[in-house]
Amino acid sequence: MIIQLSDKLALKPLLVSDAPALFRRIEANRTMLATYLYWVKEVVDEASCRRYIDERANSELPKKQWFGVYVNDEISGVFAIKSIDENGVAELGYWLSEHAHGHGVISRCVDYLAAHRADFGINSLEFHCLSKNIASISIAKKAGANYISTITDYFELDGQMQDLLVYRAELAH
Repeated sequence: MIIQLSDKLALKPLLVSDAPALFRRIEANRTMLATYLYWVKEVVDEASCRRYIDERANSELPKKQWFGVYVNDEISGVFAIKSIDENGVAELGYWLSEHAHGHGVISRCVDYLAAHRADFGINSLEFHCLSKNIASISIAKKAGANYISTITDYFELDGQMQDLLVYRAELAH
């Protein structure tokens, strides 16, 4: 299913065949992405990018959906419903290359999910954000999410452990 969010923005199912283009995006944005994403150091060529896609698209998590984010018909990142639990809590995940930053791309993806929550069986959106990832925290807050918990010492960044902050937006029924 392709979700056309505007004439320049679309979500398309993430496919292993996207690996060459997605790897080029990762490579061009490696330093920025590695700041907050553990998997970046493992994606070192097209083969490992295919594994990255395959592990996510074919994960065992319930009701997962992984999308390539297409800006001007070019894959520019990934947006995911990582899972939806039995209470309708959808954990979201996303990353975007620098060329697409600052245009509200991820917020538009989140807004779409909130507006079409019934189609996805979603009652609330959950965001897991590293404590220093101000952009991700801003997206969660813009979606109306409130802080609910902290997982301490979750990820090491520049020699310092970071906490993982969990935010949740309850969606109106």
